[in-house]
Amino acid sequence: MMSIALWSACKKSDFQNLELEERTAEFAFPLFTTDLLLQDLLFNLQGDSLSDDTIYVNDDNTLTLFYSGDVAEKPASDIFKFLNNTVPIPLLDTVYDNPIQSPDGVTIRIADISSGTIAFYLQNNTPDLIQGYFEIPQMSKAGVIFTQAFIALPGSFYLSDTIPLNGYRLESSSNTLTFKYFAFTPTGERIKMPDFPIAITNALTFKYVEGYWGFQWYQLTRDTIEININQTELKGDLKIKDPKVTMRISNSWGFPTRGQIKYLSFIGQNGEEIPLVSSGVFEQDSFSYKDFNYPAWILGEVGQTKFTDITLDGTNSNIADIFNSQPTRLIYEVDGISNALLDPDLIGFITDKSKIALQLRVELVLEGSVRNFGAEQTLKLDFNSFGSLDSANIESVEFKLVTENGTPISSDMQIYFRDENEQILDSLFADGFRTVIRSAPINSDGITTGITRTEEFIPMTAAQFEKIRLSKDAFLKTAFTTANNGETFVKLLATDKITIKMGIKVKKRFQ
Repeated sequence: MMSIALWSACKKSDFQNLELEERTAEFAFPLFTTDLLLQDLLFNLQGDSLSDDTIYVNDDNTLTLFYSGDVAEKPASDIFKFLNNTVPIPLLDTVYDNPIQSPDGVTIRIADISSGTIAFYLQNNTPDLIQGYFEIPQMSKAGVIFTQAFIALPGSFYLSDTIPLNGYRLESSSNTLTFKYFAFTPTGERIKMPDFPIAITNALTFKYVEGYWGFQWYQLTRDTIEININQTELKGDLKIKDPKVTMRISNSWGFPTRGQIKYLSFIGQNGEEIPLVSSGVFEQDSFSYKDFNYPAWILGEVGQTKFTDITLDGTNSNIADIFNSQPTRLIYEVDGISNALLDPDLIGFITDKSKIALQLRVELVLEGSVRNFGAEQTLKLDFNSFGSLDSANIESVEFKLVTENGTPISSDMQIYFRDENEQILDSLFADGFRTVIRSAPINSDGITTGITRTEEFIPMTAAQFEKIRLSKDAFLKTAFTTANNGETFVKLLATDKITIKMGIKVKKRFQ
């Protein structure tokens, strides 16, 4: 989440003039000088196709982080399945009504087929050649009713070709399909076949289904949303003053759905469960529930998506305690109830793209505290680019690090010098992490009131320097802590700035 780009803007450093001693000389090389605004310093947001992460600078220069977690989706087709298996339909009479296979509580009146097939089988056990056709009056394409002609030789069977049904529409007022067959002898007499014909539908799918949606209880989803506020492998203590979380339900199911919240808990860094406790957010009777907004057929909203936002903050929940424990996952289980209000005249719909999706959106005004919050960065570095100084007869090397900090953040830092294979050759500080950036003074509102300047001198032996001259990059690790060792909440402003300078001084003997 936090990152620094130290080697981004180089200019000449402000080292002292060379000091000459007998038979020795000192050579100074600038490595970098850079000015960093706090908004550049703090966050390296790793966006992906499922998130919309951004830092927003408010009018008062405070910073707000908006973070979106992954989206969990449930297509309507996962729950409401219609005629999607291979189904043999025996035509027991010349006119036969067959119930449409639909989920409990759903009565279809219109369905547009997107794929699938139908075929017909007929056994002719008569001595006559029989010819005729099959018809489905409630199924049509471009206004033309479905028909399929056949000719069955005496004492043989007829099997039609597999007929694709994409583009056909089913229309029924009674949740049934009527199958008819017309069989004629050579004299033109219509007969009922001694052995009934069979229609075989296979793998029907629909791009649109319309009808009555009654009261039905079904499992909607159980899922996990990953939460990754600290986007590094390092861990630390982060406390935000007033976090706000919005659970956004996007819904394109065309009928009222009530979501029953069966389970909703956050999982902490150590795997501990942190249940959400809220008041006035969900409706309460025998269970917690939320009615989702939905596109209504009666309003002509087919194809639209409606949104339901559930906002959790410090006024209605324990969300502040949850996010200040830096949770890693949200696990939830939701059941659905269609037509929970038992409307007897409800007409609903689904399309092949209808789905309910849940996304978590976090809004964090960056007013809070940080203790040992980790960040890391790979920095381009090549000592050969700073001159062709001969490394022979080098007596000593000293790095100088200067910081001018106008932010309420201190930082412990370590730099590892690495070769082209990212193997560590040595580190800048022999004694481990060192505090090199010290926070600026703050007032009672947590706003900086000045600049803190620090100077660090880091000696290095000639043997160490000879080793790190082979470095191709530097790997920086930092641990940030806000003012007063993270005990005081501070305001992080976009205009806060840190100036960092670093150079190297080499003492060399004359031969």
